[in-house]
Amino acid sequence: MLAAVALSAGCMGSIGDDPADSGPGGDNPTGAGTGSGAGVPGTGAGPGTPGSPGECTPGIAATSQIPRLTNAQYDRTVRDLLGITALTASGNVAPSTLLATDQAGGLTDLGWSAYTSVAEMIAAQVMSDPALRSNFLKCTPTGDGAACLHDTVIEFGRRAFRRPLTDAEVARFDAIVAKGPEITASGAPEEVAEVLLYMFLISPSFIQRAEISETPDGAGRFALSNHEVASRLSYMLWGTIPDEALNQAADQGQLSTSEQIRAQARRMLQDPRARQMVAGFHRDYLELGANTRWDSAQRDTTLFPVFDRSLIPIMAEETERFFDHVVFTLGGTFQEFFLSPIAFVNAATAPLYGLDPARFGSELEEITLDASQRPGFLTRVGFLNAYSSYNRTSPILRGVFITKDVLGIDPGTPPPGALETPLPEGADLDTNRKRVDAQTAGAACAGCHHNYINPPGFVMEAYDAVGTWQTQEASTGAPINTVADVRIDGEPVRVTGPVDLMARLAASPNAQRQYAQKWVSYAYERDGHPLDSCTVDDLATKITAGGYTVLDLITDLTQSESFRIRAVALE
Repeated sequence: MLAAVALSAGCMGSIGDDPADSGPGGDNPTGAGTGSGAGVPGTGAGPGTPGSPGECTPGIAATSQIPRLTNAQYDRTVRDLLGITALTASGNVAPSTLLATDQAGGLTDLGWSAYTSVAEMIAAQVMSDPALRSNFLKCTPTGDGAACLHDTVIEFGRRAFRRPLTDAEVARFDAIVAKGPEITASGAPEEVAEVLLYMFLISPSFIQRAEISETPDGAGRFALSNHEVASRLSYMLWGTIPDEALNQAADQGQLSTSEQIRAQARRMLQDPRARQMVAGFHRDYLELGANTRWDSAQRDTTLFPVFDRSLIPIMAEETERFFDHVVFTLGGTFQEFFLSPIAFVNAATAPLYGLDPARFGSELEEITLDASQRPGFLTRVGFLNAYSSYNRTSPILRGVFITKDVLGIDPGTPPPGALETPLPEGADLDTNRKRVDAQTAGAACAGCHHNYINPPGFVMEAYDAVGTWQTQEASTGAPINTVADVRIDGEPVRVTGPVDLMARLAASPNAQRQYAQKWVSYAYERDGHPLDSCTVDDLATKITAGGYTVLDLITDLTQSESFRIRAVALE
């Protein structure tokens, strides 16, 4: 019924282009998120290399004027506006479950139909529940309800559109209220209010994060308005609408300077919603958001009797808490991700760390692990399980992650059929390292594998397929060799084991720049762009100097021109 109302009431805008699924809007909490951030895309002939400071191209990347809320942003926005986290009329699923998958490009008729259907369900659910209704109506309609609904247009519209409504917009919504007897069954104020809410939820100003400020600088660039800055801040740091403090700052013109924006960013980073955003970034950083080896992990329990699938959510929580601890509890730096011996362990995961489960309960407990075996997140059982195979470790998976995602070196595209190449067996191949060396010895594979991928993976052979420390091969008893020549910042260096590798990664300019690149991609919701390179270089230089916390880095993301100015592509 309400879809017909939308047509009879008149169109209130049009839906434009859809953003790529990345950054804080994605599932972590925010999407595809960080992108690879690696250097020149591989071609199979050899790896690309990361960029380096001093080669940046000044400028601001052109962005969409009307990015659409990603599905995750839509859910959080509806939650914070109306208190709805699940649709009772559709099996208690999250609202975005019924929307099209996030993708770039215009909105199809089918995609638009999904928005109208979800809006109709939300409006009906809100108006049928007094607790939810109070999130929409701050007054009790009397008489024809026009006065209360007019106030609702102004108050709720301010929050839903992330800016004050224009006089013309208020007049259009008031006109809907005036037509209440014509477009509802009884004309009762509650029915009209339901229509009003529905119209807000299908408005382009709700579904999109429009940036329409037209203050040009003559170079195809526009300074964002205070309200647009507030929206960028809230969706970057929280993935949802601005809070009252941010709205007031925007209304008072107090988001015009870098110092004002920095002060708000620091305040917002103390909010629990910022912790969710940071957790989402690091899920993307570890490539765990869509990692079926993580959520569908199986292990040979004859070889690894300690493994049980019930451990997977516990390991996921431990991984998340490690990064949260470094960033928020310690106020830590990039380097501490690779050096900290802190872990979160319970009775179920203690055996994986060689600890007595009797010392622990069911809740995760903060402990300090043996720093000679367990520095940093790459030595935690969550990462190690995610990058292993059914009955053995995977030096290739671990090595690719370190090469590409940590160091920013694209290892190249495997030649056709490479993924189906079986691990060779034989009497002289009594360790996984020897098998992988033999498997990748061919001319088509050796350049990338022997020079880049395999060495860091071999260093990580100190941990078995479930993350337990090992000195012997599980299936053969052969001794483990964790010494390898690893390319970290150019020429290969002799690495003697995981502790040595973690220290070198913590100090690596390549790793530091890659981390900065991933944050820029995540926060600005686009894969690596040449015009973002100066921002990346600035952040990387600060990481290298030391004492630069992750919270400092996130705050500095709000200080670049790319954050405060919208650029358009010139003809």
